[in-house]
Amino acid sequence: MKKDSDKEQRILDTAAELFSRQPFHKVLLSDVARVAAVGKGTLYLYFKSKDDLYFAVLFKEFSTLVETMKRFLDGSDLPPDRALAGVIRILAEHCFARSLHLELMGPVITCPVTEQWKRKRAELWTLLEDVVRCGVESGQFRDEGPAMTARYVSGLVRAVCLFAPTGADPEEVCLHAEQFVLRGLGVKE
Repeated sequence: MKKDSDKEQRILDTAAELFSRQPFHKVLLSDVARVAAVGKGTLYLYFKSKDDLYFAVLFKEFSTLVETMKRFLDGSDLPPDRALAGVIRILAEHCFARSLHLELMGPVITCPVTEQWKRKRAELWTLLEDVVRCGVESGQFRDEGPAMTARYVSGLVRAVCLFAPTGADPEEVCLHAEQFVLRGLGVKE
């Protein structure tokens, strides 16, 4: 895949929209090319296959999520419970933001297994782990395994967003996830 360009961005944005509205097997590269206003051959300059394009869309969404969390944590002087609640909210809101996230974020935790994806997942888990460790060090949280907790938190929030009870709204899910995790870490409300 070539480095970032306007065409590549247009292709990614178009593919994200099409993948969010249709099952993977129904999205045709010719449709992506037509809607993105590029030639089909141009797609292959940037992406080897439809799978490659799909995973590039997934990675872009996941990277956006991690960068949003980083910006939130870098710019805050919040106590650990509020920092963790904020990160949980960012994760949940990201999943609920539009149907794209619900469709595309599902496989992020389990596939693909490239070094790029491993590094990005590790980045997410490190952000969460650092917040939990800070809470443990300050005496606000009780947790013997911050590294495991980081994985639980990301998996828990993703799962509840993907499989929320009928009628649950994003605010309700965010609040419940925050409270559930904080109670598990020994934070009283």
